[in-house]
Amino acid sequence: MSIELTSRSIGLAETYFDNFIEQGVDCDITLPDYCPDIMRILRCTVHNCISNSKIIGDRATADGNAKIRIVYADEKNKVFCYEQDYPFSKYAELSSAYDNAVLVCNAKTEYVNCRAVSKRRVDVHGVVSLHFTVKSGRQDTVISDACGDGIQLKKKGLDIDDVSSVVSKTFEVSQVENVGETNSGIGKVLDASAAPILNESKLIKGKILLKGELCVRVVYCADSGENETCTLCTNIPFNEIIEAASVTDECRVDVKLFVNSLTAEPKTDNDGEYRYMNINSELCALVTAYSKQSIKVITDAYSTDTDIDAKYRPVEFACVSHTFRDTLICKDSLDVSSFSPQKLYAFTTSSPQTKCRFDGDKMIVSGKVPVSLVVIDAEGVPVLCEREAEFEYTRTLDGNADYSCTPQFELSGCSCNLMGDGKADFKAEICISAVVFRTVREKVLTSLEAMEGTGRKQKKPALVIYFCQGNESVWDIARKYNTTVDEIMQENELSVDYLENKTMLMIPVK
Repeated sequence: MSIELTSRSIGLAETYFDNFIEQGVDCDITLPDYCPDIMRILRCTVHNCISNSKIIGDRATADGNAKIRIVYADEKNKVFCYEQDYPFSKYAELSSAYDNAVLVCNAKTEYVNCRAVSKRRVDVHGVVSLHFTVKSGRQDTVISDACGDGIQLKKKGLDIDDVSSVVSKTFEVSQVENVGETNSGIGKVLDASAAPILNESKLIKGKILLKGELCVRVVYCADSGENETCTLCTNIPFNEIIEAASVTDECRVDVKLFVNSLTAEPKTDNDGEYRYMNINSELCALVTAYSKQSIKVITDAYSTDTDIDAKYRPVEFACVSHTFRDTLICKDSLDVSSFSPQKLYAFTTSSPQTKCRFDGDKMIVSGKVPVSLVVIDAEGVPVLCEREAEFEYTRTLDGNADYSCTPQFELSGCSCNLMGDGKADFKAEICISAVVFRTVREKVLTSLEAMEGTGRKQKKPALVIYFCQGNESVWDIARKYNTTVDEIMQENELSVDYLENKTMLMIPVK
């Protein structure tokens, strides 16, 4: 007794580690002599940079810097900013060492609190979460065929997306911007943010070409001596080539871009005036490439000759259903009337907070854009007002399915204007990039062998009359009577293997 099995390999994207590690930010800051005294702290922020991340054996490590910015008002209600770096190093223990795995680490400020201990000292406490993700492509096998010892197989054809490659690459994007002769020179930077936008991806054999732009927004104090700010908005183009040996031009890719670091520093011109902004950023691209494959899996098996030991396991197959990039406009009227605002001094935004769900053939994303506004009230006092601009995005998909998606939302531009009724009109352009997956779950055969010591099944030629009650498959009937689907269909001249109506069948049993 021998059964010959045929297997085929399929590529899967495996996430070996996906967890958060907290890093505390605790420091006592003393202002240098050139900074005026603190009368009121308006805002304290922590902007995180990941300078280095790597996997060494069974440990993932990340080095970075938390830039603490304290925006405050002096006794004359003039706004100032002081910043200080807080370097950190953190690691995550992995369950084992993974060959050819890629690491992506992102840092997010969970919260930050600060208080003025005196007019010259500030106590800062906060927490930064480091998100470690370790991924790799791996090969799995499924049994696609078997023969010998009267083996009967129930097969199902599937169109799946085979993972060809999982790669990552970090690259730099930089540019020096002139703020112009008509604008005031650059004083202290209050806030800097960047959004990576992927405009196009091309695939040729062994290479992935990414084309996009980094949308940068820098808010800075003007050096005119007046209590005012300026905003620099610029789009820095980038083109990057990522090596991926198993990628062909027929693949589809899921590209996720992250900002590892961003610095915006004033730079002098030939006259010694700060009219240039030196912008440097490091981006990380995580790319998963998929190739469409048609496979057959075995969902049931039996033998007409001998008893067999068949084992099954549930398997989830991912299929790329939709790949798209889109743009939406978020508009909201923010109520700031309780602050009696007379002037909008500055505003900053954070990354959108989103929730994605599926309802039938609809993909629905609800989100909020955190907005921080510094306004000047009726008495000329700057005050901080924090609000959220809400938006919703809906996209129709092709039919109902078990969909999943982790879309990326990036602010490519925003504006805010103070209205006379105590409202601030906020508008933002949000770029959406998403790959929607359809999950197919099947119970598939993983091992099959003839049972030793059971002997062969007794075969007595016979013809059994079976009364089908309707909504029965020929496979189930053949399995019950230890015969084959082909013999039942030939004996009864059937053209389909599923019987919807009641009927009488002649079952050839050997």
